[in-house]
Amino acid sequence: MDADSNEYSAAEMAQLYQKHPNEWLLLEVLATNKSGRAERLRLVKYAKNKNDLYDYLMDEVQDWDWSKNFIFVYSDPDKECDLF
Repeated sequence: MDADSNEYSAAEMAQLYQKHPNEWLLLEVLATNKSGRAERLRLVKYAKNKNDLYDYLMDEVQDWDWSKNFIFVYSDPDKECDLF
């Protein structure tokens, strides 16, 4: 499914987990802190199957390049979000 175009702080990711439980999230890392951990992220797309997101990233993202950072995260609502 297509995502909203909102940006999220790392602290807000727990809310995103609750909004999309048990789904894979494709996130673009927009900013990191001094230690390299994500601080601001954008939800690009979400799906039940991780491979669907990988295919989307490779085939559909028009402005993809090596300077961008994307991560795949499983939104398990029963576990703590470790992005922050």
